[in-house]
Amino acid sequence: MRLLLCFIVASCLVPVLHAEDPKTPSPPELKALAETLVNTIKSKDDAALATCWHSPEVMAKLKADEALAASGTSPTEINVDKEREKELKRREKDMLRNKQRIDEIRALITKHFGDISALKFVELEVDPDDDAADPEAAFDEVDIHLLASDGTKLRIELDDALRIDGVWKFKGRVEDKLCIELTVP
Repeated sequence: MRLLLCFIVASCLVPVLHAEDPKTPSPPELKALAETLVNTIKSKDDAALATCWHSPEVMAKLKADEALAASGTSPTEINVDKEREKELKRREKDMLRNKQRIDEIRALITKHFGDISALKFVELEVDPDDDAADPEAAFDEVDIHLLASDGTKLRIELDDALRIDGVWKFKGRVEDKLCIELTVP
């Protein structure tokens, strides 16, 4: 009887324990951007790749605006020009690193998972940015789910996606890993 009771309780708990958190819906414009990124990975077009990210100049201006706004409430003096230059250099370095990582991802996919031109976009998964002033205009941990030509499910992870002046683009770096997703039986 105890065994039967344990089995019933376990069978009721299994679906609850395996339940996933509800996914955050991604805006259609951001999904289109992710599809564009996948197409640029397939086409090996580095110029188009750069257009998927906010430019270093845009990010530097945003950082300067934030520093200027914070300077009124900060007990120490904030050098806005210095903050802008630091952000510009940081984002330029990010862009170079992103190109290198995308090249590595292309090579890995071609070597281990088949023809890169057959790579397919499956879905976009995002997490809301809890620190953002407008939570609907910023996402953390952007995951792009892909399907390789041999049927392997892959995932590329990016730092952030940000909407500036109504335009969605990525911000930050491509993570230094290419994930293989195992199917759930």
